[in-house]
Amino acid sequence: MSIFIKTFTVYALLCYGISLLGEDKALNLADNLFDSGYYEDAVTEYKRFIFFNPSNKDVSYAYYKVGLAYRNGKQWNESFMALRNSIRTAPGDSIKNERQIALAVTLIANGNYNAAKFQLLRVASFTKFSDIKRRASFFLAVAYLYMFQWEPARDAFQLCFEGNEDSRIASAVDSLLLDAQNLDYKSPSLARRLSTFLPGAGQIYAGDLRNGLNALALNGALGYSIIYKVLNHDYGNAYIIYSLLFKRYYFGNRYHAQRISGDYNRHLNETCAESILELFMSEEE
Repeated sequence: MSIFIKTFTVYALLCYGISLLGEDKALNLADNLFDSGYYEDAVTEYKRFIFFNPSNKDVSYAYYKVGLAYRNGKQWNESFMALRNSIRTAPGDSIKNERQIALAVTLIANGNYNAAKFQLLRVASFTKFSDIKRRASFFLAVAYLYMFQWEPARDAFQLCFEGNEDSRIASAVDSLLLDAQNLDYKSPSLARRLSTFLPGAGQIYAGDLRNGLNALALNGALGYSIIYKVLNHDYGNAYIIYSLLFKRYYFGNRYHAQRISGDYNRHLNETCAESILELFMSEEE
């Protein structure tokens, strides 16, 4: 028997076997594989269901589960494509909105906050369902948190808690977001300028006393050595110290002052965002 005939026979038997299995059982098999954590096998079965049942009402659901399976495996592009197909084939507005939120959550998990924000804004603005609007507003606020945009995050959380403003978690989140809008940031450009005029001053300004003192001591010692050599007419060694050591540490000191200041601001933002997200985690527990 030729390879072609063997392949065709296997394919025909497979089609016949699937038709005997039935649509519901085929989907149940895929669901069982998914629930057991066999995501690759589940994807194969969901895709097989879609291929043999293109007009079935559960095709959107199968695409949705494919998207979740790919998301669990961090195969982001495949997940995005499957979830978009799930949205395209959704049988009703509420299901379509839920799948749009699932796509946005996947975008957030991948760090694509702007695309997630656009998706969630569209759902929150146009959905007819109040519970879906609240869920979209919640994840929109989360996207804003990861972008450290405190004021729009506060607005989105207020929409999420609308009608429940007196709850403990709503009050706590609102208070933290108000504090976040007044965080004491350091200016990276100011830190760089300070270290330009006095090495180490920018690092000290940014809260890194140890590196600031090290920069001050090292650049001070090198500067003193250069002046000493010049005063003793040892211009060759003065130039060597300047060109090989002083320039490197002086300009490095300015760069590190700016970087440390940026790291300080990022740490403030991350700490604030984490404290807000931890409130929701503790509420779930």
